[in-house]
Amino acid sequence: MKFFLFLLLVLPAFCADDLAGTYELSGVREVGSSLLLKVDGKFEYMFVYGAADYMAEGVWKRDGDFVVLNTSGKKGEGFRLVSSAAGSAEEIRVTLQGAGGQKVPNIDVAVETAGETLKGRTDSDGIARFEPKANIKGIGFSIRVYNYESKMYPVNAAHRDFVFEINGAAITTVFFENERLRIDSKTLELRYWNKDRAMKYTKN
Repeated sequence: MKFFLFLLLVLPAFCADDLAGTYELSGVREVGSSLLLKVDGKFEYMFVYGAADYMAEGVWKRDGDFVVLNTSGKKGEGFRLVSSAAGSAEEIRVTLQGAGGQKVPNIDVAVETAGETLKGRTDSDGIARFEPKANIKGIGFSIRVYNYESKMYPVNAAHRDFVFEINGAAITTVFFENERLRIDSKTLELRYWNKDRAMKYTKN
């Protein structure tokens, strides 16, 4: 009886250890991806498609014939308004910077007014400039390579000069929430990117 209880306690750990290792995506063109399941119950995930790089870190566990992934932390906003000012009457200016204050070019910017939506793109100085319009309602951003579009952030309608900060981790992190990967021998089947077609990761 004691030996049986010992097996019940120890066997799941052995099963988890057996699953631990590096899994590589196969059979998908123009995509590079890997999943590392660590013995301590943590995982690292990487997914590269074209110029877009995604990643995730968190915890994993075995649940029957499935591996369950949960990304650590909470998903934050991709952008935040740092400051705004009256600015110049000659233009609307939206400056985008990184967490360290560095300039962020080539990001699409939309300025929503009472009558229309103005569209522009940050230049090499991280600035997008627009013709002056009244009654600005909000400012939003999109990143083509990640197929990402933010919400419209409300701003002071009387201001014309805005500084935003980008949160790259919120955009590039894959937030798995109880994501279940079916175990098939040495292969894990992930359906996060396509619910109708599993992506197969084979253990090295």
